[in-house]
Amino acid sequence: MILGVSALTDVQATIDRCKQLDTKRVSISCPSLPGFNENGYPHPANLREIKNRLEDKGLVVQDASWRLLKWPALPYRTHSRGGVTSPEVLLNRDRRAIDAMARMIEVVGEVGITSVLQIIDIAKPIDTIQAEACWEGLIDIYRELMLVAEANGVGIGNHTLHRLLPDGIRERAVAAGVRLEDYGSYTADGWGGPFLVATSNDLRRLVNAVSSPSNGVMLCTGMDFIGADMRSLVLEFADKIHCCGFRDHTNLWPMGREVPLGKGRVDFPAVIGALQEINYQGIWAPEHLGKPRYSGEDLFAKGVTYIRSIVASVSKI
Repeated sequence: MILGVSALTDVQATIDRCKQLDTKRVSISCPSLPGFNENGYPHPANLREIKNRLEDKGLVVQDASWRLLKWPALPYRTHSRGGVTSPEVLLNRDRRAIDAMARMIEVVGEVGITSVLQIIDIAKPIDTIQAEACWEGLIDIYRELMLVAEANGVGIGNHTLHRLLPDGIRERAVAAGVRLEDYGSYTADGWGGPFLVATSNDLRRLVNAVSSPSNGVMLCTGMDFIGADMRSLVLEFADKIHCCGFRDHTNLWPMGREVPLGKGRVDFPAVIGALQEINYQGIWAPEHLGKPRYSGEDLFAKGVTYIRSIVASVSKI
């Protein structure tokens, strides 16, 4: 397991952060690069330049991240971190979006990036017939994109969209009697849900529907708050796991809140023990760490220290 740090806009700042956290592995967010806003994928020369500058300083850049079919923008429901994409992108088999996505995969493959975190933040229609039609569209598109990924040596770690309720919305939902079973149908302004690919069952459906060495998962412990057995998921997906995200929370949805690693309900020793059982060699990173408890608190660095302590303790067992 290798700590992965997201590249900052300043190359030297990225180098300094890697030194602070004692890692050499860097991931690049493709939508932040020149070219994405205009074309839906970064200019290959810009991506290559950034990658080369980081590697010239001894860092390793084999990873990238993006959101599926996010260009051109088709906002639908808003939430506290932006907005989810309209299901129309799937229902209409949006050719511009699909072609841009395919080109993005080609671009990262051309520069030697082999693993991608892909967040699927597409809204789920309330109508069940439309929702199933979206799934048909998603699977059709994946069949096309996975051929591109295979041809370019790129593994895709699919990230379900599991999201806790923001402050205010959470309290109203709990008071109204909303339960975990409502996760796939609950709506509220400012939350963004429900989401098409939201649970471990959805992730399993997508991976099984399109059999490909490139079609894998991003193992995120956030799936715990919608009832997933994280240790079992690690053992099930095993070599399909391309990347890992570690986050913690106080309770199951809808009551749960984000908290620093080790302060919530996630059984990290069990998760990390399972990752060691399958000999996981990919990247990991802390995420969604709650609010700093005092000015300047570096919750990411504290999360790194916490996970490394668990890795060390589990390794001794």
